[in-house]
Amino acid sequence: MSEIVRDEKKSENPYLILDFWHFAIVSTLMVFFFPWSLLFCAFFYGLEETKYICLALMHDALKTALAIISLVLSLAISIGLIVFLFSAF
Repeated sequence: MSEIVRDEKKSENPYLILDFWHFAIVSTLMVFFFPWSLLFCAFFYGLEETKYICLALMHDALKTALAIISLVLSLAISIGLIVFLFSAF
């Protein structure tokens, strides 16, 4: 039973639970030094940790893209409503 719990904790991505500033630093360095950062992580941290970092970066990029899309849509709808209301009256 304890091995099952240990395996679940081992497979959990530790980079998804980093606070904002630590993950911002890690992601900035990974993106800025892109090809070399992957080689560095694969060589020094191993392929499993490199996979976790890449998955966390993709997760963060998806959340950022969805936030930008929702912001643009809400602004477009708000501006469209304002223009419609002022043109109707």
